[in-house]
Parts: sequence; C-alpha cells; structure tokens
Amino acid sequence: MEHQELAAAVVNLLLGDGEVTPKAIETTALEMVRTDRLKVEQKADGTVTVRPISGTVGPAPMRPFEELLVERVRHRCGNGVDRVPIGALGPGDGDEFWVWWRGFQHSVREEAMALKLIRPARKRYQTLLLRCAVLAAWFGPLCAVLPWCPYLVRGILVIVLELSVVVLVWWTPFRLRSGPRLTAAGRLAAQEWREAVDAGEHRLPKRQVGAEGPESALPVRESRRIWSSYGRSWHVVDTEPLDPPRWGHTWQFVMLSLTVCLVCTATVIATLTVHFPYGGALAATPVLVGALLWVLWLPARRRVQAVPAELRFHGVVISRWDYHTIYDDPMRDVTHYCCAIEDPVSQKAWSFEVHQWIRPMFTGDTNPELRDRFRVGDVVDVHCSPRRRKVYQISVVEAVPR
Repeated sequence: MEHQELAAAVVNLLLGDGEVTPKAIETTALEMVRTDRLKVEQKADGTVTVRPISGTVGPAPMRPFEELLVERVRHRCGNGVDRVPIGALGPGDGDEFWVWWRGFQHSVREEAMALKLIRPARKRYQTLLLRCAVLAAWFGPLCAVLPWCPYLVRGILVIVLELSVVVLVWWTPFRLRSGPRLTAAGRLAAQEWREAVDAGEHRLPKRQVGAEGPESALPVRESRRIWSSYGRSWHVVDTEPLDPPRWGHTWQFVMLSLTVCLVCTATVIATLTVHFPYGGALAATPVLVGALLWVLWLPARRRVQAVPAELRFHGVVISRWDYHTIYDDPMRDVTHYCCAIEDPVSQKAWSFEVHQWIRPMFTGDTNPELRDRFRVGDVVDVHCSPRRRKVYQISVVEAVPR
C-alpha cells in the first residue's frame, strides 16, 4: 500500500496498533495545511498556528475527521482570536475536548475499517469463550496425563501449568477489554510506515497526554500546562492541581515536634533508669529523625506559604471537567464539577470544585444546569482561597455562546 493513499490520522492509528492518539491531531492539521484546507502561520517564538479557510477548498470533499478538526479549530478560535496553535487543539480544556475526541477517534476508525486495515473490537463474551476454549485445549491433556507421570515430571508440569495461567491471562489476544485490532494488511502497512524514511513526523511521543482517558488530560491530581487565549493572545498557563498541598502545614509541624519531644524524653528516662547500653546513641536517634523530618517539612512549608490564602481576581475558565465518587454509607453517587480558572495577574490558573451533584446510587439522574453553568471561555469574578482550593463566590461576567 502506497504511503500517499493513507491519511495522517490513519497512519497514527497504524503506528498506535489500532488506537488513535492525540498525535493524530497535529499530523492531520499539518496535512490539511499542505492540502490548503487550513491556513498556517508561524509566530516569532516558533509556535505554529492554524485557522480555517472560508469557502470551498480543494476538489475532493473533506473526510469526516477532517471536518471535525475544522470544527475544533473554529471552536477554539474565541475571545477575539482568529487562529489557534496546533498544541491548543489537543487535551487541555477538559470535557469539551473529550466529547469532541470520541467523535474524532470514531471517524478515524471508520476510515481505517473502510480500507480494511483494522477489524472491530472483540466483544467481551467472545474473549471469554476464546479463553475457555484455549484453557480446555491446553489444560485438559496436561491434567489427564498428570496422575500417570513420575514425581519429578509431575512437579515440572505443575510449574508449567501455573506459568501458563499467567501467560494466558496477560497475553494480548486474551485481554477482556480489547480495542480495534489491525488486520494482516494493517500490520503490513504499519511495518512499512515504521521503516519509511518520512515516518518521523508521524512517530508517537513516549508520553501521550490524554490517551488513557479524560482524567489523564485534566489538572485533577497534578499541575498541567494549558493553552489559553485570554487577552486575545494565545499563551501557556501553569495550572495548579485540584488537591490542596498535603505536606507543610502548621498542624503537621506541631504534631511532629510533640512526637519527637515525647520519644526523646521517654528514651532519656529509660536510659537513665534501666541503664540501656549505648544510651547516648538511643537518645540522639529521635533528635536526628526530627532534624531529618524538619529538613523535609521546611521546603514544603515554603511551597504552601507561596500559595495565596485568599484571593479576588477577574479571570477566565480555561478547563472544565467532572468526575465521580461513590460512597457506601449511605449508598450515593457524587458528581464533582470542577474548573481551572486563569488569573491574568499572577499568570497562573487555579483548579477548584465549584459544584457537587449528590444522588442515590444506581440512578441515572443528571443535573445539566450545574454541568453547563460554566464553559471554557467564560469570564468570571472569583473570591477564593487557592491554598485550600475553596471558592467562596464565583459569578459569570461574560459567558460564551451556549
């Protein structure tokens, strides 16, 4: 199969063994630039930006995933900007990206299936039946001959049986969650692309941000760098994580100091009364441990103090997402609606939980009003505590079109 026959997104799927990764966004955008479906401009700092071209472009109609990419470009061109960096098309704005990304992946897979490069994902019951058949064909004869084998051979067969269980459980064709798989033609095309001299632009990075699900592309547990167009200029914002700092608080230092003092006092008293050997070393041990913990606590304390305890600012929502937690007593399901809001003064973004929707477990109740109250691009007034990750008051000043 000639390389030119395949779209960049399909090549990304082949190199990803049937999975579409966020790298496909970049390669598809560059391919559409070469075919005059997007307009490109390179800024002085090296940032490559694209914008849609009005009117009809090219003699051939656009593929479905190319139309979705143009839609994504138009969606990100807001707040007075008419172009968007290619890096800002990928993960970063949370659920809005993830909803679009599912459609993009589906369109690329449909294209690859039409070319007979991948086959659909295997159903779970089919995988279970296949596992049972292989287990019966493999373990049946071994278990049948096991009683007739000598003692040494029997031990070797038992070890082989145990190792084969591990192999069959973790072997790729027998995973319960099987994604789309490459056909023979797809594997051949993938091998050709891996060996091609011009495959460098399609080569996947070692770490695919957001490829493992929406949570992997969101600033929930760790800080992220997110593109923002606030102020009519695209820039990258350092986004603080949703969780408040867990180490470096005053109460931890008080508990640490009391524990060290009590242990040290008890060691000294025991050494003087019972006359332990090496009593001096035992008495110095708590002091050394306390000094070590102090050295670890002090840098964390400085990081906590660097985060403002209270803040009022006029900013913009640059990422919005939600996640679920389940509680057993009482049995309920909680949806947490979260936002990352950019503060243009400090040039940082703070992540907050702005709503909760609590409902009984096993119910499909939703609350679209809470989900849609804030959108990426909304300008808001915020009174908050970034140190505690709490919002005291938040109001929309300028909303993007719903």
